[in-house]
Formats: sequence, structure tokens, C-alpha cells
Amino acid sequence: MNYINIIIFLLLSSFVQSQTDNFNINNENNLEMDEFNINNDAFIAFSLSAILPGAGQIYNKDYKRGFAYLAFELFNWSKRSKYLDKGDELVAKYKDFANEHWHFDKWIRDINLFASQDHPVHSVMIDSNGDFFYPWQDSHHIEFYLDGYLRKTNSPDDWFEDTYIDQCEDAYINNEQCDNTNYFQNAQVTKDHHFYEGIGKYDLFFAGWDDTHECEALGEDEDCSYLLFVNNADNAFTDNKRYYQHELRDKSNKNYDVAENALTFIFVNHAISMLDAFIVNLVSNKSSINYMTQPLYDNNIKLNGLEISIVW
Repeated sequence: MNYINIIIFLLLSSFVQSQTDNFNINNENNLEMDEFNINNDAFIAFSLSAILPGAGQIYNKDYKRGFAYLAFELFNWSKRSKYLDKGDELVAKYKDFANEHWHFDKWIRDINLFASQDHPVHSVMIDSNGDFFYPWQDSHHIEFYLDGYLRKTNSPDDWFEDTYIDQCEDAYINNEQCDNTNYFQNAQVTKDHHFYEGIGKYDLFFAGWDDTHECEALGEDEDCSYLLFVNNADNAFTDNKRYYQHELRDKSNKNYDVAENALTFIFVNHAISMLDAFIVNLVSNKSSINYMTQPLYDNNIKLNGLEISIVW
């Protein structure tokens, strides 16, 4: 990721600038040797920074740089914890919201309503041939326990398809609500990560939202079910599904992304601190050393990394 490369470049550049772009130290010119303890061991400094960024610099008696690395480490751990907590809080909220507003029995009852060409969201419920796409035809599915068995809505033995058509034959033929859902009323849905992702992401599960056809009772004037252009395609939405997906789930994922980025910065900080402590200590204890850096750019003049050369 480019911004990580930029961070690496900036942090290393600060080191390079403090030591000069081309580090040449020899026995005849060692005016800055007093800044460091000559007896320090480069690998001890390297190892200390591996454990705690900045520790190697402090071992080298380079306190300002050491505390800078340490502060950056603590800041990112604090940031990671903060955004993980926010993400967890939103996960709890979207699960509670889904449990309240999405129902398996309604999904069973209303599936066929969307097979009607007159329905406002029918266009996103069809396959490449223009035929209605039934749940058992999709790779995504809902798992549920019924009569002691774990079932899937796309079961390879066609159990769900055969059972559904047997129970809801008239609805299946006439694109109507299924009035005979008693067979499925004791189903215990497996509400795992895939379930909570699927009911917000895939139109396949749209029928289960409680406001697809009853939004007038909730005080809404517009159509209950409508299309929104999201992720380069039309998708079926209701107000409840939209709130669930965009106000709860998407925000939760964004918080987790920030937390993940903070963890990336933590690893980068460790790596740079280790390299910094090692090089500075090595420089202070060698009679001759060359240290050079060169930024690496792609064809679009974007920074892709940093090339480091050390010769002693």
C-alpha cells in the first residue's frame, strides 16, 4: 500500500538526514563518535527494538529518536484498541437489528412475490436468461436446523427445493405468498458471520426484511422496496436493509479497517526501529562504512519503496 511506503520513506529519511545521505566514517574522521557509546553492540540494539520500538535507540543513547519510536508505538496500540471497540459495538448493534427486522419465516413466505415481473425490484432477482433466480440455484445459502438435521437452502440433494415446492406449490406457480409455512416454523437458523453478511449483501435474501411490503404501516410514503446503484450494480433495498448495511455493517467494517491499518503501522514501526538502531550502532563502531538510500518509483512516479545499501 502506497501510504505505508510513504511512512517508511519519511521515517527512514529522517534518519538519513540526521546522518547525511552518504555516510562515510573512518578512523581519520570520527568527530561524531562521542554521541554514542562505542561499546554498544549493534545486535543488542537490533533485538531490543524488535521487542519494543525505541528501546534500541535508547540503548544507543539516542533518546529523542527512541522516545519518538516508542510514542508512535503507543499511539497506534491505543488507536487499534479504540477502533476495535467501536467495531465490536457496531457488530452487536447490527446483529440485534437483523434479529429484529429479518425473519426466516417471512423469507419463506415472500420469496415468490419477487418472481413477478411487476415487482419494482424484480430486475435484480433474475438470471442471465431473464428467469427468476430461486434460492436453491445460488452458491450462497442459509443454514438451519430442522427436525434434528442441518439443512441448506441450496442443498446438493435438492432437499430444500423439493420440500419448498411441495409445501408452497401454488405460490411457486402463481408468484404469490406461501400461506403454508408451518413446516419451516421450527427452523433454527445458524446465525454466523456468513448469515449476517448475506442478508445485507445479497438480493437472494431480500424477502426476509420486514418492511419489503409493509412500510406504509411504518409511516413511509414511498415504495417499500426500491433499487439503489451500489458497487457498480443495482441492488434491492428497503429502509431497514439500507440502515443495516450502510449505517451499521459498513461502518463496523471501516472501524476494523482502521484498526488493521494501525496494526500494520505497528509492524512497520518495529521494522524501522530495528533497522535504525542496528545501522546507527554499526556506524558508530566501524572504522569505514557506506550507507545510502534511494527511493523507488513506478512508471507513474509513485513511491513503491526504498532501496537501502550498506557496505562496511
